[in-house]
This record gives sequence, C-alpha cells and structure tokens, in this order.
Amino acid sequence: MALQIDLDDLSIAQQHREKPTYRIREIRHRGQKVVLVQFAFNTVLYRRCKELGGRYTRTHRGWWWPASERTVTDVKRAISGEATDEKEPINAQSNQPKPPQISSEVSGKIHEMERWMRQKRYSESTVATYTSLVRKFFRENMSVNWACITKDIITRYNHEEFIAKKKSFNTQNQWINAIKLYLKVHGLDAGDLQDIQRPRKVKSLPDILTVEEVRKIFHCTPNQKHRTLLMLIYSCGLRIGETLAIKPADIQSGEGLIYIRGGKGQKDRRVPLSERVLIELRRYFKMYHPGDYLFEGQSGGKYSNRSAAQVLKRAVKRAGITIRLTLHTLRHSYATHLTNQGVNIQYLQEILGHKSPKTTMLYTHLSGKDIRNIKSPLDDMDI
Repeated sequence: MALQIDLDDLSIAQQHREKPTYRIREIRHRGQKVVLVQFAFNTVLYRRCKELGGRYTRTHRGWWWPASERTVTDVKRAISGEATDEKEPINAQSNQPKPPQISSEVSGKIHEMERWMRQKRYSESTVATYTSLVRKFFRENMSVNWACITKDIITRYNHEEFIAKKKSFNTQNQWINAIKLYLKVHGLDAGDLQDIQRPRKVKSLPDILTVEEVRKIFHCTPNQKHRTLLMLIYSCGLRIGETLAIKPADIQSGEGLIYIRGGKGQKDRRVPLSERVLIELRRYFKMYHPGDYLFEGQSGGKYSNRSAAQVLKRAVKRAGITIRLTLHTLRHSYATHLTNQGVNIQYLQEILGHKSPKTTMLYTHLSGKDIRNIKSPLDDMDI
C-alpha cells in the first residue's frame, strides 16, 4: 500500500512555504521487487536518494533500491533525515550492514560535478546516472582520495565491477564516461584512459511493427487522448520526451508542420504534420482543451512517460500483439515504413533529428526491401 508522507525540512519550507511530499512503495522493476520513491523535483530529497545509493528509473520516474537490500521503512527513515545507527542492519531478513558513507569532502566534489552538469544543461537522467555511478565508485573504494584517482584504480574497478560481473555495455559505458567527466570537472589527470576496456556493443535490430499492426493498435485505443498521443508519435517518428514537451502553439496546421523544441541535443527541428493526425488533433482539442502542454496529466502539467507507456501497453494487449514493444518502437516503425516507401535518407535524417546519417542508415537494414528482391542462385537450378 502506497504511503503519502509529509517531510519537514526548514530549507524547503523557507523556499516554498510548504512541506515537500513523496510517495514510497514496493513494485516490480526489471524482474525484481524494488522499493520506489517518487516526488516532484526537490533538491533535498534528490540528494538524499543519491547518497543512499538509489538508482533513477525513467520508466517509473522515481528512485529505486532492490527490496532485498532496502525496506520501505529503511528508505523512509533515510530520506526523511531521521538519525540511524550505522551498525544497525538494513532489515532483519538480510542482516546486511548499511553501505559505507563517503566523506563529506568527496560528497561535496560530486555535488560540484552535479552543478557543473546542470549548468551545461545535461538531462536530469544523465545527471542522476553519472553522479550515482561516481558515488558508488567512491563507496567501494573508501581509501581513494577524491583527487588521487589513477588509471590503475579505474582499470581495476572497471574489470571487477563491470567485466567480471558481466554487466551491460550501456552501464559500463556510462561509468567510464562518468568518471572521465568527474576528472575533467575537477581538472584531474589519471593518464590516458582511451584503452580502458569497453565491451563490444551488441548491434541487435529492434522489433518493428507492420503497417497492419500499427493500424490495429490505433483501432484498439478508443480513448481520444490516448489514440491522438500514439498516432502523433508514429506519424512524426517522435521520441516520447519530444512528444510530451509539445505545446499547442507548436502545431502549425497552416504550414503543415509541427515544431519540435529542444529535442535530443537541445536541437529544434520541424516535422511534417499528417493530415490524418490533424483530424484527430482537432477532435482532441474540442474534448480536452489542453493548456500549457498538448498532453497534460489529470492535475495539469506535462503528461508522464509512465502514463504514456501504459497507454501503449494496454493497446498492444487489446490488439493481440505478443512481441515486446516500447513507445520508441513506433518511431522505429515509422522510419522503416518511410524507408520502404523510398523516402530519401537525408530527409529522413532531418525528420528524425539524427546527428549522423549513419544512425539513419539503420533503417535500410530494418527495411529489408532491397534484400528481399535479391534472387537466390538456387532458383535458376534445374533440380
């Protein structure tokens, strides 16, 4: 059962004249039971979750810990600032000691890195991931001074924590990028890190929906708001973050374009507005009268990623589609279907907002159009 908890904090009360709240509960995430904390952005809670070793999930828009390591009570006490005995076990079942706490000096250096990233307008998820990985490194290397990180220390930790444990390419790559950034922010030199071992990235092709499967998904989404959301993502090949950031003024029906503001890499671009989607948008406007954002939550504000993901999940289930999909699958499918139609790769690159044409070329592999037209020598054999 979810708990809504008031948290007293003088600094926050002075700034906002109200008590910040958060929600804490147990859920299933990545195939395991975890303790999840969700709250509107709050500096104090944000830092406490990081200091507690939490990991941020964009799927659920919150911080989480494996339930085998943390309990709801344990997390509640820690982020509410209640004093705890360092020797006290995390919970009676695991009887594991709490992870060591890094020094205030190291913590301060990580906060400096955090501030630097925010000034450079890194995304919140990147800030959370990088600082969490650096914090974990120092917790597991308590004897390492904040300014005395050597290549040997990085190489050993890289091998023991990521290679030996066979962690994913993305996690290991993020760690290497994070520690490099930490060194850069503080003007430290650990030597040439170019030869640090990185696993070979698995180049797997994403699942793609057929045109008929996409049609089924829309047909099985009766709610006008939800159908408009999914149709807009597919019809323009948008990322979910870009879609949820669209404002009513960005829909330029007279030009037949949608303006995407601050897309990936903080780049603006324009995408073609589908005539069919324009019909859905007009119906949607009459029913919902959106305010600041095109798609908003029940209490106002930007519609959440998680809610959008649930919309697709329910539609896919109703449509009887069994392959595992995400909202990004609609973007992949859109690009592949345009490739099948023979759309110029340069136009496609501009519409999708890709920095490099190499990224866009992926869809020539997904399409398989030209490959299907290759005739096997076997077909000419008289057998």
